[in-house]
Amino acid sequence: MFKVLYSLIIKMQPEKEDGNIEYKLKLVNVTQTRIEELATQMRYRCEEGGSECIYNIGVEDDGTQTGLSKYEFEKTFEALNGAADKNNYVIQILSKTKINNEKDMYEVLIRENNQNKYTDIKILVAGSVDSGKSTILSVLTQGKNDNGRGSARLSVFNFSHEVKSGRTSSIAQHILGYDINGNIVNYKSVGKLSWPDIVKQSSKIISFFDLAGHEKYLKTTILGLTSTSADLCFIIVGANRGILKMTKEHIFLCTTLGTPFVIIVTKIDMVKDKENVLKNTTESINKLVKCPGVRRIPVKVDTEEDIITCAKNVHSESIVPIFHISNVTGEGVDNIRRFLNILPYKNTKNKEDKVEFIIDTTFSVPGVGTVVGGQLNTGNVKMGDTLYIGPNNGKYVSVIIKGIHCKRVPVQKVESGCYVCFALRKIERNSIRKGNVLISQNSDKILCKKFNANVVVWRAHSTTIREGKYEPVVHAHAMKQSARLVSVKNKWNARNTVNNDDNILRAGDRATITMTFCSQPEYLKSGMKILLCEGRTKISGVII
Repeated sequence: MFKVLYSLIIKMQPEKEDGNIEYKLKLVNVTQTRIEELATQMRYRCEEGGSECIYNIGVEDDGTQTGLSKYEFEKTFEALNGAADKNNYVIQILSKTKINNEKDMYEVLIRENNQNKYTDIKILVAGSVDSGKSTILSVLTQGKNDNGRGSARLSVFNFSHEVKSGRTSSIAQHILGYDINGNIVNYKSVGKLSWPDIVKQSSKIISFFDLAGHEKYLKTTILGLTSTSADLCFIIVGANRGILKMTKEHIFLCTTLGTPFVIIVTKIDMVKDKENVLKNTTESINKLVKCPGVRRIPVKVDTEEDIITCAKNVHSESIVPIFHISNVTGEGVDNIRRFLNILPYKNTKNKEDKVEFIIDTTFSVPGVGTVVGGQLNTGNVKMGDTLYIGPNNGKYVSVIIKGIHCKRVPVQKVESGCYVCFALRKIERNSIRKGNVLISQNSDKILCKKFNANVVVWRAHSTTIREGKYEPVVHAHAMKQSARLVSVKNKWNARNTVNNDDNILRAGDRATITMTFCSQPEYLKSGMKILLCEGRTKISGVII
């Protein structure tokens, strides 16, 4: 079955002008001028992929897999190495696919060798409680297997009560670094490497955000999903327990927010002698992935070919890679490591000059003062910049940036698209809240008390969604506040009944709604995604 799916997925599309994937049939007897042209083209592809790109060798521009002989590949690889040397790039051979008895097709990864620059990929880790989220993070970042009794996860908890209960209640951050040759930096030292050391030696960094799995911490999990602008989400499923209520909740949130996700089935060592349990878990996963609202192709990852295919296509949101692993024996964990090494960077950087920094955490540091952390969506910030923070009590106040840390490394300047911490001058911590923003002096000081949005009702329960009565919690980036439904317009009834203008929303309905915040104005702009939560009711939409 997988061979059929695989052939559908890897059908080569014609080469695109943009993106980080390049086709090359062969490069034989190339001149120095041609190598210069290849170097320019290679730099463009790497810039598109955030300092790395993939070359398919033996493929024509229209996607035809012609292949090339061993001699032709040697000459082609020599020419590509010449172009890579001019850009200070390093080439890794990812795969070799036989076309016929004489010709093969190759895939190579080209990565920039720059100590002052790295590719940063943000991955959320979600799933139901006790599924092994913190344990798999520890195994990946520390390189040591679990003892079967939770020893590994102790190194990734934030608070002592998490150690005692074994349950994550906060958003914890961890990093995994790859060097220029694809080797994991975290494992190079006998002791535990510090973040600055990992960053210094890495060409690619995977930033993990460990989210809470228990239902009572769902608001914290939603905060992590909405505020981080993640490239991917790992949904962890315990093989012994299968799909649970919170697993479905987290997959629903990923689908609603447009975040691609991967399913990792853990604890397969516990069901070695219980094939029916693993079979039931697999069947429930496949059923959920194919159900209406998700509608994707489940692909079990076993081979190197599977890993490359899934890594290249995961952002298309048409497939869901499924890994089977054991944190105790280490089975299957290397597949995840290889997958992360070649996982492409999704270039979503906004080139707007105005600063927009979403605050999702605040804390005080002795000797430093107030520090805020969050996602820098747009603009560049450097030491000494004057920005405006708010809205609080209906106004914005000016602050000065006196310190910048990215991945716990002090820097003088930071660009958009990364998670960063700023030390602020002239402001107290208790005057800042989650959902506040830092913006440029020339940015619009938005004070949104009422907004319109196009929404879809995904789930509903006995609570009636009617004008003047419905008051859910509105989630948008790191902001959350209760709001009242003022009006419902342009309703599209999912059941096509005669009574289509009652202005009452039920499951499956779509409409344009107007809402007003119950407390104070917020920073909301057109195009922002929102999530309305109240009990089991889930409504998603876009601000218009």
